[in-house]
Amino acid sequence: MAFILLSDRKASPKDSFQELQRLSSEYRSYIQSVRDRLPPGALKRLDSPEWYDMTAHSCPHDAWLEECRIVESDPGGEIPRYCSLEVRLLGAYHDGTIHLRYPRLFGYSIQASKCERGMNDWLYDEFRLSDKGHLLHEIEWADGGRWLIEADDIEFEWRPFETEAGSE
Repeated sequence: MAFILLSDRKASPKDSFQELQRLSSEYRSYIQSVRDRLPPGALKRLDSPEWYDMTAHSCPHDAWLEECRIVESDPGGEIPRYCSLEVRLLGAYHDGTIHLRYPRLFGYSIQASKCERGMNDWLYDEFRLSDKGHLLHEIEWADGGRWLIEADDIEFEWRPFETEAGSE
C-alpha cells in the first residue's frame, strides 16, 4: 500500500491538495506505527524536516538524476555477494548534489515509460516496510518513471557546491 504517490491518489486535480493532506496524515500515522522497525538511515530522513520541505536545498523534490550505479560486492569468505545502489542527484536549486546509497539491496525495480529527456524531476517518494521487514523506498519521476528499492537502509549526504570567494 502506498500513500502519497501521485499514482495512488484518487482525487481529481481540483481536490488534489485536500487529498494530499489526507494521504500525508495517513502516511505519518503509518510511519509512527512502524517507527521501531525502520532502519536508522530511513528514520533519520523521515525525522529530517528538510526531506519533504520543497524549499530546502537538500530536499530531493525536483532534483535531477545525474547517476545511478548498481555495485556488486564480493566480500569473500563465507559472506555471499550482494548488490548496493548509489544515486547522485543535482539538487533542485542546482547548488549542490544529493548522494543516496542503499548499502545492501534485496530487490529493485527501475521503470521509465519514457526518458528521452532524462528522468526529469524527482516528484514524490515514500518509505515503507516490505512483507519481509526490509526498507522499501518508492520514487516517482515527472516523466513517468517509478523506482521501487528494497534495501537494508538508506544513506544520505548533501554536498553543496563551493562558491567563489567574494561571490554571492
